[in-house]
Amino acid sequence: MKAFLSVLTAVYLSILGLTPAAAEPAKVAIGYPPATDFLAAYVAKEKGIFEKHNIDATMVKIPVVNNIPSAVVSGSIQIGMTTIPTLLQAVDGGLDLVMVAGAARHTKENPIISLMAGSDIKYEKPSDVIGKTVGVPGINSVIDVMFRKWLLNNKIPLDKVKVVEGPLPQLPDMLKSKAVDYVAIVEPLRTRIVATKTGTIAAQYFAEVNPDVLVSGWLAGGDWAKKNPEAVKNFRTSIDEGLDFIRKNPDEAKEIEKKYIGYNTTSFPAFDNKARTEDFTFFLNVGKELKLYRSQLDPKTIIAQ
Repeated sequence: MKAFLSVLTAVYLSILGLTPAAAEPAKVAIGYPPATDFLAAYVAKEKGIFEKHNIDATMVKIPVVNNIPSAVVSGSIQIGMTTIPTLLQAVDGGLDLVMVAGAARHTKENPIISLMAGSDIKYEKPSDVIGKTVGVPGINSVIDVMFRKWLLNNKIPLDKVKVVEGPLPQLPDMLKSKAVDYVAIVEPLRTRIVATKTGTIAAQYFAEVNPDVLVSGWLAGGDWAKKNPEAVKNFRTSIDEGLDFIRKNPDEAKEIEKKYIGYNTTSFPAFDNKARTEDFTFFLNVGKELKLYRSQLDPKTIIAQ
């Protein structure tokens, strides 16, 4: 009798153009920091795209990015923002996490992360940072990892430059007060530093290390992703539609951007919903140089199918 009712229910839902899975939306809490990289998710929530694709999404603002992996593991959120270095370090530390989608790339054509020199600092070449103090928004953050790789590429010993961390919003003040000589920073703070004459762009170090690299994406628990393949697929589809909306409606997208992060950036980053093996391989190789990982990590097992 139960089997008959199940078949009858499936037939009824198919007549309505639904599936049994579509009858019960997946409840997904999505952790995000206030950054434009994740605009497609904000749009998907605001324009009903998640709902359209059977996801009951709750957006959870988590300003401290390093808190997101633990929030996923604890189950307080199901999907959260990440950078590849952060994800690799979490997996290397034993956490069961996978990347379910990309978010944004940093490209040479559209650089949004730079090394900024204080207004009283004269910068002409990479070796000018020797003996100086550089502020970064977190040791082992993607901004810090790429900066240290830039030092190595320019044959600058890591112990010849003092790297200190500070909250991202406070880095401009640290530069202004001369607590640091340089900051490695992202938009829109980069533009604000120039506008207030606090400093100048010294080097496009991020693009010099790699002219096209995925810097951010979305992670989930490995077990959750395996048990919820439809939700993962629908999340990706929703992000794709969010990106299409941004392309077609940039002005409205900017309104949504301001609602979620409190301001508008000068330009959108190079959005990308894909996570590729080569992007992980690049950061794994950098990590080996910087001795960031203790175990052998395989990108194929970290990118959700």
